[in-house]
Amino acid sequence: MEHIAMVADITAMFHQVKVTPDQDVLWFLWWPDGDMSQQAKVYRMGDHQFGGSWSPSYCNFTLRNVAGDNREKYHPYTISIVHRNFYVDDCLKSVSTEEEAEWLYRELTGLLNKGGFT
Repeated sequence: MEHIAMVADITAMFHQVKVTPDQDVLWFLWWPDGDMSQQAKVYRMGDHQFGGSWSPSYCNFTLRNVAGDNREKYHPYTISIVHRNFYVDDCLKSVSTEEEAEWLYRELTGLLNKGGFT
């Protein structure tokens, strides 16, 4: 659409979205040394997992909440990019100038950092 393409990926997005302790989900069993004759240990995941059918929608919801929670601190254009140009953890956007690309990079990086995303 424009002359300069921008592509971004949030690093390990699912693992950056934590499961709150009051959510009784993501339990799994682990047998020490793979010996199923032993008593299984019960563990709970502390973050969302790649491959979980709920993970993309939950993490996208979280990303949009970060944008909404910080809409007073960032330009409306930046907030709209989070809503319109992200597919789960990937962003694709085109801009007209290098200056706009640099500004947008700083804006998006700052906004996403507010939610703990890199």
